[in-house]
Amino acid sequence: MQKSFQNLRDPQERERKWFASLLWRSFPEATSEAELADLVAEALTTAQRPVNPRTVRNWLRSENAPGLHYVLA
Repeated sequence: MQKSFQNLRDPQERERKWFASLLWRSFPEATSEAELADLVAEALTTAQRPVNPRTVRNWLRSENAPGLHYVLA
């Protein structure tokens, strides 16, 4: 897995791709991006910090970076 990320020159892009792959590995039952986004949003939502599936889709597409508190969760 590490070798595939070495080809990405931008460190932020590597980090985003790493996080997206981590989400896929954390929810192997997901069969689509939409299903994964729903599962991740549900798992990470708290009363103080709701997570929208659209936000998760942005993370999966490496369009946005998640906050550190989501990475640690």
